[in-house]
Amino acid sequence: MINEGRLLSQHGFAKANSWITMVLATLLIVGGAIQFVFILALGKAGSGDLHIIMVSAIFSIGLGGLLFLVRHYTKPKQIYRLHENGILVINERDQKHRFVPFDRISEIYRYRSGKYTRKILDTMAFREGNDKSWHKITPNIAHAERLIEVIKNEQLMSRGPQALAILANDGSFCFTYLAASKCTLQHFFRSNLLMFNEKKLRLSARFITSDEGLCIPVGDIQYISGGCNSQMIRLLDANGRILFSILYTSLFSADLFIALIEHMIQNRIPIRN
Repeated sequence: MINEGRLLSQHGFAKANSWITMVLATLLIVGGAIQFVFILALGKAGSGDLHIIMVSAIFSIGLGGLLFLVRHYTKPKQIYRLHENGILVINERDQKHRFVPFDRISEIYRYRSGKYTRKILDTMAFREGNDKSWHKITPNIAHAERLIEVIKNEQLMSRGPQALAILANDGSFCFTYLAASKCTLQHFFRSNLLMFNEKKLRLSARFITSDEGLCIPVGDIQYISGGCNSQMIRLLDANGRILFSILYTSLFSADLFIALIEHMIQNRIPIRN
């Protein structure tokens, strides 16, 4: 039986945005209805102005209905409860519950949810494995930023030591990344990412290799730049030459990758025989 631990916080639909939309939509519809009543009361008297009032009433009711539809379709399909040992995912449609322990989160993916978002990254998706569906945390979920930060830190704490143990035993730790030609689709998530051109990046204590033929000796890497506040992650040699670069928003578990590279630069991993 999975020990969920103490409940720390609940993250449902952001109520502030929801209520503002509902109130505005309601006011528009009521205003349009009042204008229709006014038209019926006037009858044929003053018929010259009725056309303008009719158009205004139709516009108000239509816009109010559109706002209700927008609220319905922007409402998250999943809400979350943060526990000490993991996250309880609740499907809003069928109310099915699924508890995901932190140590089972194999990949997280951070990206922008819109072209004009001010923040560099405002959305996260995470999954337990390549054959599992994604769970998406969007800005319309209450306190999404805190939840995203907790998941990121918990992955570093749970997966980081596992990865270092694998590297020390001359194994390799795999990361998934998206080919550049598909990155423009990154915010259209479905149940999986089969629509994306996923590639593998393998990190060992000796080399970094990829499906696209990359092979970099880890010993040549002296610096790393970039992160969540920068679009590019760059690995540099002692002379400042770029050995490898990748978009932060095309690399799954990018923060874990950065943390491992930083550790390997500061503490070269001795391989056990």
